[in-house]
Amino acid sequence: MRASMLSAIILFVGIASASAFESQDIKKLTETGSCGGCDLRGAKLQYKDFSESYLKGANLRDSVLKQINLSRANLTETDMRRSDLEKATLVSADLEYAILQDADMEKAKMTNANLRRTDLRSADFDSADVEGGKFQEADIRKAYFKRANLTNANFSNAKVTEVNFKRANLSGAIMTRAELNDANFTRADLTDARLEETDLRHANFYRAHLTNTVLSGARLSNTSFWGADLSGANLEDVTGLEQEQLDTACGDNKTILPNKLKIKECTP
Repeated sequence: MRASMLSAIILFVGIASASAFESQDIKKLTETGSCGGCDLRGAKLQYKDFSESYLKGANLRDSVLKQINLSRANLTETDMRRSDLEKATLVSADLEYAILQDADMEKAKMTNANLRRTDLRSADFDSADVEGGKFQEADIRKAYFKRANLTNANFSNAKVTEVNFKRANLSGAIMTRAELNDANFTRADLTDARLEETDLRHANFYRAHLTNTVLSGARLSNTSFWGADLSGANLEDVTGLEQEQLDTACGDNKTILPNKLKIKECTP
């Protein structure tokens, strides 16, 4: 019995030490603003100002980072899985190759942040401001961008399957060659957005604004455009588009459609 209890205690201590941050690493970060490769798992750094800090390759998994300031910080290759970054400021932060799977980014300020090749699977960006964000080649599957500001963001060649963009502002966004199948664009604003050669099969554009949106070469099998405004949109050379998909949408005389397809004019 005593042997089994001792083994259980050793196992518990081992697990605890494996999941706790290193106090000397916290001290180093606080004093120098630089802690590349540090072990900061589970650290509570909310409300701290670490703008322009160097944290490349650091382990920030499961950390509490609410309202932290990481503007212009080097966060490349960091592990921030399941971290709480609600209302954090990451303006112009470099997060290339970082892991933010299941992270909470609700209402975060991330204008011009570099998220290229970042793992953002199932991350929550509800109401976040990521204007000008760079998401090229990122893995964003099943992420949540409801009401997010993504004006002029770049999602080229990204994996964006089953992502929720409901009511998001994607005006001027670039999504060329992205995997957007099963994405939800309900009431989203995609004015002047570029979605050339994207995979939009089974995507939902319910009442979305697609004014002057470029969709040329996109795959549109089973894509829903119910109530969508396609005024001035370019759907040249798309595949999988059927007349019945356009019957519930509207456009204008500048809407470019494949041969034989037509669309009713939008009314004010």
